Amino acid sequence: MSANYYTEQGTPITQDTIDLFNTNPNNPIIPYAKGKATYNAYPWASERIQRAFDEKPRSSANDEMARAADYWLHDGDMPPLDITVTRHRPKNSVGTVATVLVTTLGCTFSLCLVPVVSPQHFDTTIEMRSEGELVYSANAHYRGTLFMSWFPLGKLRGTQKVTDAAWYASFFSHEEKLTRSIVAEEPLYDSLKKSKDVDKLAAALDNPQLKFYRPLVSTHLAEVLAGKKRNERLKAYAAIVERHPEFADDIHGNERLLFIGPADLRVMDVLKETYRKRSAPAMAASIKAAGQPYALFTPEESSWLTKEGLPADVVAAMIEASEPKAAPGGSAALMAAAAPGGQVGAQPVAGNTLEATATECSKAYAAKKVCETLPGDPFGLLMRGCMAQVKKKFGGSGCSIF
Repeated sequence: MSANYYTEQGTPITQDTIDLFNTNPNNPIIPYAKGKATYNAYPWASERIQRAFDEKPRSSANDEMARAADYWLHDGDMPPLDITVTRHRPKNSVGTVATVLVTTLGCTFSLCLVPVVSPQHFDTTIEMRSEGELVYSANAHYRGTLFMSWFPLGKLRGTQKVTDAAWYASFFSHEEKLTRSIVAEEPLYDSLKKSKDVDKLAAALDNPQLKFYRPLVSTHLAEVLAGKKRNERLKAYAAIVERHPEFADDIHGNERLLFIGPADLRVMDVLKETYRKRSAPAMAASIKAAGQPYALFTPEESSWLTKEGLPADVVAAMIEASEPKAAPGGSAALMAAAAPGGQVGAQPVAGNTLEATATECSKAYAAKKVCETLPGDPFGLLMRGCMAQVKKKFGGSGCSIF
């Protein structure tokens, strides 16, 4: 078996092309980190057939897709980008079918001195998503000719090489388009990364012409805002997060904590309700009713939030809303912390009373959850004993979680 393959732009795929791609160091052209990489090579086939194609030959489309993603994407602290390529079912023309039939008959009657010739033409779609949001999508096609004969007519020879070449023809067709799209964005990004204009940078996050460089613009915007006065930057943070919740991850320091949580009930929104004299139990009840996660605040973060004016019970409610289902493995250390005198994982309690209360509420809540999920306790005897220890240790902390 031998073949010739070409990208959509007519670039031939040779063994030298593949070897160069496989041996060269990575050339990250996309300013994102690697996420999931999937190649749907035969979406029209049954699941069993797809598995068989994926296992034989050994180098599957997903293997080559992962290698291409390694080559295109950065390592390190960047938002992950998931890449999916889907190959569509070929629509063979009358000419293609006739060519295969005629050459197959010729091969049969000539003991394959006349080769079987099979023209190939595939359309593929690539989709790139970051945190579920579509960043880039494009269609591309590649073409080639497969030969079955005693003597090789194509430049690529052998089943494995021919199979790999088909995948690479697909990748390189998309890479040629990708490179043009990314290069087209570079002048805009170059102008933005030199700017200190907050309004201009914030508007750029909504610019449809800025797809690949938007995370870098977001990071730069956060750096610019970090140098502004506190009231000014908090107002800007709120406006940006309203349109782009993911921007909260770029905010410097503990101020990012003010902008996490569900829309209309972010930490900053809850804090404003505190200033309006809404009671802590009412706010905690609203947080529990929403059932949306915030974060498992560390004792230091809890202390910072209470120093900002958030009631300790509300901080505990946010932690409770963010708590995953208890895992069996993590109960030992928390039980030790719940026991009288247990100091496992203990953090120094800040001198400020509100900060200390938030820290203790965080510990009390974690210990309470362990008690509630003790295994092998059908009558609740172990749980009652455990809860007694927790109340003895944390009962005077001012937490209303018992």
